[in-house]
Amino acid sequence: MTAHRWTVPGGLRNLCLAVAISGSAALLSAMVAREQTEVLGWAALLVGVPLFVFAAPARLIVWVMAFCVLSVTAVWPTLTSVGGVDVNAGDALLLLTAVAALVRAKAGTRHVLIAVIALFVVFGVARSEFSGAVAFLRVVEPLIAGVAVGLYLRPGTDLWRDARWICVLMIATVPLVSDFDGRWAGFPGGPNEIGLVSAVVTVLGAAERNRAVKLLLIGAGLTGLVGSRGIAATVALIAGLVMLTRVSRSGWLARMRLRRVHPLVIVLFGILAVTFVPVIRPDLSTTVDIHAAQAGVFGQLFARTDPLVGSGWATVDRSAFALTPYEGLHDVYLDIAAYLGIVGIALFALLLWLAMRAADPLTRAVLAGVAVWFNTTGAFPGPGWGILGLVIAAALCHARLHAAGPAGPAGVPVPELPHDRARPSHDLPEGLARTSENAGVRPG
Repeated sequence: MTAHRWTVPGGLRNLCLAVAISGSAALLSAMVAREQTEVLGWAALLVGVPLFVFAAPARLIVWVMAFCVLSVTAVWPTLTSVGGVDVNAGDALLLLTAVAALVRAKAGTRHVLIAVIALFVVFGVARSEFSGAVAFLRVVEPLIAGVAVGLYLRPGTDLWRDARWICVLMIATVPLVSDFDGRWAGFPGGPNEIGLVSAVVTVLGAAERNRAVKLLLIGAGLTGLVGSRGIAATVALIAGLVMLTRVSRSGWLARMRLRRVHPLVIVLFGILAVTFVPVIRPDLSTTVDIHAAQAGVFGQLFARTDPLVGSGWATVDRSAFALTPYEGLHDVYLDIAAYLGIVGIALFALLLWLAMRAADPLTRAVLAGVAVWFNTTGAFPGPGWGILGLVIAAALCHARLHAAGPAGPAGVPVPELPHDRARPSHDLPEGLARTSENAGVRPG
């Protein structure tokens, strides 16, 4: 049974087109008469926004979303300020992308992951002051966009096949940003952020089928990882590789096996990491001490809040940070526990667990990496939440694949094949077709 998608009514599409044409003609004439560049900008918006919302292809939506959620806010020009929080062009473009995805999303999709994300967002907003609510929404906007894009893309779409090139592009932006004490920085932010993106690129390369693309991705990822000297990102990469490997012969880990990632590869990489990380990061012991000190004040911090619902987003008594070199706990999980209490951290943990359950093996590997990396950054906007947003989108695509269409011999739904019967860009567990491009085609 083929899933039906809600489409924009022809009358509404024609009306939007008529408004765009007439409006752009009027603004263009005004621009010629008054020679104002602002009028040209409004004309471009009036034409471009409806075209993007109603006509942007799925690949473009994935690219735009990935670029917005992986680039730090400083890259984008500021548009306005709400409650003391700057709203930039990246926020507006991400909102536009979510709207475009929702307008064309399949109606009637239900998944418990969506409900938990909604509860997490509503609870975070409710536990915030006005400015704090805006700041919280800035943090979780990639998750909201991920839900929208995950509902729009065709069930089983290989999102990483497109998003990986934006990740490589982010590593390529390093020359555009000055380094950070000899460590690389780029559009995603500082060295830790570049390290995370590099780790994700390496994981995607490890699962890649095409040899040339595999070498390109792994080369770019390892280069970015060495240049950023990211300790947590290195651990995140190892966690991702572990998730790509058959760890046990029974249970759910066995069903995630990707044949081309051998356990010895992970052992070798672990040995190399332990050997060379202290060489490229002589401040390793200092970094560990800093994180230990920040985690050590969590008890004091938590004691000053309501244990059940926290202090409210970003409203905790900052004097508790006096014992640490930085303002913050440098850990997403500890921050959420302090700000939103037991309820907030429970919802976030449930969100991660449900995403892991709904995701395909490759997305699980990426999720494992970012979940580990979250131990080295505070709960503020950044590419970690962007990667998590992409994970949510990919997980919903995979979950919808299982909820639609007839089941194959292995019990996996088999949607209609495209004409080219293309294979996936990465390895899969035997007998398991993951994407709509290769469903029903056994990997060779």
